[in-house]
Amino acid sequence: MSIVPRKRWAFGPGLVLAPLLLAFALVACGDSDDPTPTPTTAPTEEPLTVTDSDGVELQFEEAPTRIVSFSPAATEILFAIGAGDRVIAADEFSDFPAETADLPKVSYSEPDPENVLSFDPDLVIVATRQQESVEQLRGLGLVVFLNRAADSVDGVLENITLLGEVTGQSDEAEALVTSMQERIDAVESAIADVEAGPSVFYELSDSLFTVAPDTFIGSYLTLLKASNVAEGAESQFPQLTAEAVIEANPEVILLADGEFDGGRPEDVAARPGWDVIDAVASDRLYPVDPDIGNRPGPRIVEAIEEVAALLYPELFE
Repeated sequence: MSIVPRKRWAFGPGLVLAPLLLAFALVACGDSDDPTPTPTTAPTEEPLTVTDSDGVELQFEEAPTRIVSFSPAATEILFAIGAGDRVIAADEFSDFPAETADLPKVSYSEPDPENVLSFDPDLVIVATRQQESVEQLRGLGLVVFLNRAADSVDGVLENITLLGEVTGQSDEAEALVTSMQERIDAVESAIADVEAGPSVFYELSDSLFTVAPDTFIGSYLTLLKASNVAEGAESQFPQLTAEAVIEANPEVILLADGEFDGGRPEDVAARPGWDVIDAVASDRLYPVDPDIGNRPGPRIVEAIEEVAALLYPELFE
């Protein structure tokens, strides 16, 4: 596989000069006695060019077959589109599907370039967390595709399509995206008559970190017409005070930290002063699976369906 990383050059807003990629293969001339003319040259399929999150273009003449993934979401996507057998190592948080348990693991937060090199990969996929290591990995001659985490549901679907292109699994990726979109459309149809959903506090940890609307979690809360109490936050993952949550008075609290001490419904209900919150008074404290709801991968549609049923039980009986 021949791979050429190149920086995309921008010439003003939205204007990009993309190189023309032409590939021609020489074919041998036929026997001179053959009455059928034989072309001396014939075009072959153009190399695939994909652009990563930093605008770096990678050119592939054939699909990669030895992939190291530093992204749990990307790992799930690769398996979901039929490219899982090409993943030769993944980060320690890549725990789905079950086949990932047998994969060698690389460090999610502290990539070891020499360790990665030892796997002899033809593609390394990194996410937002490892972006500072990209140049170091490329300095070893590794082909690195920076695929920052999606910040919306649409972004998740776009990442699936993109990884389908990178791996030559475009048909499978398109089928997955279509299936997911149909399920999302079904949820939206079910809540079409809802004018305004309940106010929601989405708890990432018992230290009261939450999600702003401009995150992919926040985007599916918006899709579900919920009113996010973190609206107007100055960061994507703000930390609220207990007083701020009490004042916001959410009607529903979604607990993405339910497996940890302090994040169970009974623990939340027992927090000082929280008994006046509508969600506590009406017992609408719901644990949600963080591996599904917090990970921008194919199972995000399951989270949308789950949260929709929690917000509107009368519509999803």
